[in-house]
Amino acid sequence: MAISFTEKFEAIQKTRQSNLILRMSPHVSQLPLPIQRYDDPFLPFGKAIINATQNVVCGYMFDLAAYLALGAAGIIALERTLPYVDSNSIRILHGPFTGSDYVAAAFEGNFDLDAVTLANEVDVAAYTSEPWRGAFVMMNGNIREDISYSAYWSDAGLLTLPNDTGKFSKMRVAGDSVLYAGRGDDFADQVCAALEKMRNE
Repeated sequence: MAISFTEKFEAIQKTRQSNLILRMSPHVSQLPLPIQRYDDPFLPFGKAIINATQNVVCGYMFDLAAYLALGAAGIIALERTLPYVDSNSIRILHGPFTGSDYVAAAFEGNFDLDAVTLANEVDVAAYTSEPWRGAFVMMNGNIREDISYSAYWSDAGLLTLPNDTGKFSKMRVAGDSVLYAGRGDDFADQVCAALEKMRNE
């Protein structure tokens, strides 16, 4: 029997002593100089970042809009980057999606994700029909814990998800300031160092 999405997160959090999710939002103009020489730079960038950081984060949030900016090449890069994330880590696709038409694409086939972000709560049931699937509803304003569903508080860089104890587990999202912590040959090590600093704060 597959464990639930919340159980998976809590197990990873304990094992890695981290509650960090790194948001993978590649933009050509911001990529490190060694990566810019590639014709299709998103795959080598993602691979290098994941290889360097996998032991200090619980998982990764892939920004679909950033990958779509390269068109078909970006989607192929996303599809090929996802397998570099080990099966013990969390893989979230940030849409955010509206409607249930993307359920099969997100959780079956080549993407095989753990969770997605949604535009509103009415679609939560469709995306969480299996316990191992997660869905985070985009929320603004002050963080609230009086809601019954998982949420992505993008302004605060926080993911909240209800657990079996009636409380909320939390994941901190590391954004562009961490993803682009380095621009030289050691860019991946610089990202890892920035994550370790954030983890210890």
